[in-house]
Amino acid sequence: MLATLIDQLAATRTARRRSRNLRAGARSTSAEASRSLSLGPAWLWSLVVVVLGGAVALAMHARALPDGAAETPGAVALAALQPVAPGLDFVVPRDSGISLTQHGGLALLVASGMRAGSALRVDLCTQMLDPARPRMLPLRIGYPFDEAARIARGGNAPPRSVLLARPGSGMPRIDITGNAGAGTGGLAIAWNAGAATAGWIGDASGGNVTRARQGQAMLGSSGWLLWGSEALRFTRRPSAACPQAGELVLHHFQQGAAGGAALVQAFPAQGEQVELRLAPGAWQVPLLPGPGMEDQALFEALRTRGLLRLGRDGLVELAPRDLLAWHRAGQQARAPLPGWQDHVLDAGDRRLLERLHHRADGAYVREQVRIFNSERRLVAWRTRPGADAVWHALVGGAPAPREAGLPVAAMRLFARLPEGWEPWQRVGGWEGGRQGSLVTLNTPATGRPVELLVAGRVRGVSGARVLAQGACDGRACPDREAVQRLVLAPLAGAAAIAVQVEPLDLAAMSGGADAAYRHLAMVGGRLAWQALPAGGSGGARSEAVPVRLRDRHGEALWADGAPAEAALRAGLAPLLGVHRQHDGSVAGMLARLGGTEHVAHLSLDLGLQATAQRLLDCIGLRGGRWDGQACVGGLDAQPERRAGLVLLDAGSGDILAAASSGGGQAEPSRWGELRDFDRADPARSPLRIAAFQHDGGAHRAPGSTFKVITALGLEGAARGDARLDGLLQGLPLHEVDRLAQAGGYDFRTGAPSYPFDGNRARITNFRDQITSTRAQDGRLGLAQAMAHSVNTWFAWSAELSDRTLMDQPDGGMPGARELEPGALDTVRPVAAMAGRLGFGQPLRLDGGLLPPDYRWGEWDALQASASRLDPVHSRHELRQMAIGLRMQTTPLQMALVAAAVGEGHTVTPRLLLSLDGRAAQTGAGEPLGVRLDRVRAGMKGVIDGGTAAGAFRAAGFDALRPGLYGKTGTAPAGQDELATVWFMGWLEPGSLPGQTRRLAFAAFVSHSAATGGGHAAPVVAALLQSMQSSLEGQSLEKRHK
Repeated sequence: MLATLIDQLAATRTARRRSRNLRAGARSTSAEASRSLSLGPAWLWSLVVVVLGGAVALAMHARALPDGAAETPGAVALAALQPVAPGLDFVVPRDSGISLTQHGGLALLVASGMRAGSALRVDLCTQMLDPARPRMLPLRIGYPFDEAARIARGGNAPPRSVLLARPGSGMPRIDITGNAGAGTGGLAIAWNAGAATAGWIGDASGGNVTRARQGQAMLGSSGWLLWGSEALRFTRRPSAACPQAGELVLHHFQQGAAGGAALVQAFPAQGEQVELRLAPGAWQVPLLPGPGMEDQALFEALRTRGLLRLGRDGLVELAPRDLLAWHRAGQQARAPLPGWQDHVLDAGDRRLLERLHHRADGAYVREQVRIFNSERRLVAWRTRPGADAVWHALVGGAPAPREAGLPVAAMRLFARLPEGWEPWQRVGGWEGGRQGSLVTLNTPATGRPVELLVAGRVRGVSGARVLAQGACDGRACPDREAVQRLVLAPLAGAAAIAVQVEPLDLAAMSGGADAAYRHLAMVGGRLAWQALPAGGSGGARSEAVPVRLRDRHGEALWADGAPAEAALRAGLAPLLGVHRQHDGSVAGMLARLGGTEHVAHLSLDLGLQATAQRLLDCIGLRGGRWDGQACVGGLDAQPERRAGLVLLDAGSGDILAAASSGGGQAEPSRWGELRDFDRADPARSPLRIAAFQHDGGAHRAPGSTFKVITALGLEGAARGDARLDGLLQGLPLHEVDRLAQAGGYDFRTGAPSYPFDGNRARITNFRDQITSTRAQDGRLGLAQAMAHSVNTWFAWSAELSDRTLMDQPDGGMPGARELEPGALDTVRPVAAMAGRLGFGQPLRLDGGLLPPDYRWGEWDALQASASRLDPVHSRHELRQMAIGLRMQTTPLQMALVAAAVGEGHTVTPRLLLSLDGRAAQTGAGEPLGVRLDRVRAGMKGVIDGGTAAGAFRAAGFDALRPGLYGKTGTAPAGQDELATVWFMGWLEPGSLPGQTRRLAFAAFVSHSAATGGGHAAPVVAALLQSMQSSLEGQSLEKRHK
């Protein structure tokens, strides 16, 4: 009886797990509450626990675990080690550190509390002298700059990529050599750790650790080099940019905060490495596969015996339930069974077929196959609201099951979410047809035109005239016609309309978007079974914790699980929260803290925010003009255009307004579709906040506004360089030319480009302006170059300041990159200054109010995207960096740069002012430590007579203009003559009535046909003018009172 009861308990838990994971792994909290198991009297329950504990200990040779422990994240993850390390005992320490241990023929790496640096990617094609020959130039890693420079001076071939360590670093010197081409002898790694010992393990090491002060090993597709408490992780992978050799990706790991899940990686003597995450504690790998792996075991057995296979059409095929009966029947009684006639069944096959079609684990595997297949092919449709047409789908002539919504992967068919449509319907099963079969969508003809949006290739229409328009514009689109908008006008006398649709192959466009939510996935071109995250959705939903948000003056922003109406009108839904389940919003982030309730004040001024949003929508997004009451002359915005604006208190870092436009409407009624689009293409999601976040693409380059950072870097370099200091101060034009000629540089003040001759890549001034025309009283320096945004002057000056070029007009090591933070600070001053001002690191906006162990997400609203400089590989790319190209940033970051110049020190931003009665932290910032008067003079010149003068020329700005400083930017992107345009700067205290604080600002508009002075600056001008009118009105009202 007890054995039967134990079996029933195990079956109950398995059934619970299957029920929970049947679809996307989402947990139903209401279902959880009903899963209690009543076993009757207490004495019977106690006896069952004793017997069950003994049975598990004897049968599984594992530690006794509480009920449900097999379903915990650790136990689920640990099961992955069972095939390669059965019975292995090991400890995950709570303290931060990394270890590499040998266990027979297996090496085990445990990294606890280690912090990974940003990924550094090396295109291996750039390391080959001759693309036709796979032999690589040595890739040098971990050398300080001076040491790498000595090697470069003495070498025959110029270095390509050099990954630098800080001066005095204990990082080993590493050389990667060998043949990079596919099918060659591969790459080798050699290291010199000095007096220390380094340990190496990789997938080409046969499970054996190599430890040596000076050592070498083969580098396969991945490996680790450990020394002291640090490590480098190497990953070689394919690359579309270098198909013949791929790329090498490096991560530098250092000690971080203790606690939290550790990275555990096992390298067996044979087979693939296994990677998982485990909490601190003592662990033992089960000797045998545990309960809960039977579904995966059945899947593996079916695949091994050919009873489950991936068909040529990309769908999973299962052996039919009547395959055995088909073999037993006579030849005359057999119906066609394509693909299975020659499959001979043995006793093992028959047992597997019985499980597949008549047991619970088989039903679960069949359901996972159905889900996988339903999301590998796509035919979906949607109608306009109010349409009375009801569409039915046929596959192979038989009615097809329907499902609501699109698979997550299909969201990548759209650059933005289609608006103004009913929810999607799609074919939910393909059992009625295989490759080449068409889906028929039909509806009764009512005599009225019908509008339909179809995901799939329309191959024919009957019963109606059709007007078709391609509507596929996302990253996964093979062409525009993969999605079509149809207008169907019924023919006279037609009883029905039918549309023939060829399914799309989602396998070719998924991008792995659904991988985390499905058991079946393609891994390395092979069908595999993967464990779902424990609990599916990762724990309790955030809506369980009430959150109330208010602005800096106490105005309500969010309550009762929804944004306030005034906050919605001010464009704050993506920031505050679109829906109760919007976990990355401010409300969602605070709800993730747990507890009973959270009350927070934000730094936003709701009135200013609403004004900023209106002006950005009108002027920035639509190219209109604000007349004080309404938008005049605004046009329909370009679909891809994005715009953002930030206004902050430069003294405190408080964000007063953060407006974002473009990207579509984030409406609560469409939450499911918004969530799925966000999963598939987070960078383009309507949930993104353009004021704080960027998509990493070319349309977020700051253009010439970055010249403020370049100027600060030049000022830093000039402290030890009299030649450069004189150039910044301003020299007569003939002396500037003489300085360039003496150094061998092709820079001339009488030319519109640099280099001014030859066929090399060059930097050109805006509209081919001659550099010398921007001189003042015959002299040209930083102030004049800044006021008129002279590209050539900044590009050449940045070269003079950069020691990686070794004070030469050609050659040097422009491709040197930082492996350790600060490795380039003393030799590349412009990049170093960008780092000091916030580039390269996410900006936390919580004011220190969230706990140190808070689990941040990449797109959390209280964390701004890290501004990034693209890697520099050449002298021309260094020049491009100097003028703000090949990088990505945000309005928040550039407003902080302006604030730093105005204040004289770095500024820490904050959006969260208080949380549950605790006030946010304030910081003094780090002094810039460079001369600022010349930079400020240049930014004043931008307003008074430079590139932004037109936006502030009107008489209404007479009172503002003396205290206004700015910089424009125009960054070309693509071949369509459109650009991303910017304006940034600050307003001195006292420039507005009653204004006691310095205000910093930045705005951008993408896909603009204008300039920063013509499109972005007017947005800020309108905002300042609106603030001026409002404050003057308040002052007048006070006087009358």
